[in-house]
Amino acid sequence: MKFTLKEALKFGWKGLSGFAYSSKEDFKNASVAYFELTSYHGKVKTTLSDRIYYVIDGKGKFIIEGKKISVEKVDVILVPKNTYYDYKTITKVLRLFLVHIPAYDPKFEVKPK
Repeated sequence: MKFTLKEALKFGWKGLSGFAYSSKEDFKNASVAYFELTSYHGKVKTTLSDRIYYVIDGKGKFIIEGKKISVEKVDVILVPKNTYYDYKTITKVLRLFLVHIPAYDPKFEVKPK
């Protein structure tokens, strides 16, 4: 399977813009996305997918269950399912590539109360 930016679905909110290259409809075992962060992501967890983040460019900080982890270009962060986390950029822009295993499904996203 090949996925291209031309076919990707644009998504985002204040401080984040990106492209979902694939979805659970394309391949239920994994999905991928590229995005750029200019502030905070927002605290969240998923009860379905493990998440693998690859830092393409920039510097940032992940907060995983209260632990602060600095990241920079070519670092990889693994976030297990059922784990609250957030992240922010330290540089002007943090560019990330994300893999969800299994594929992302928004109904399994949980935000803290």
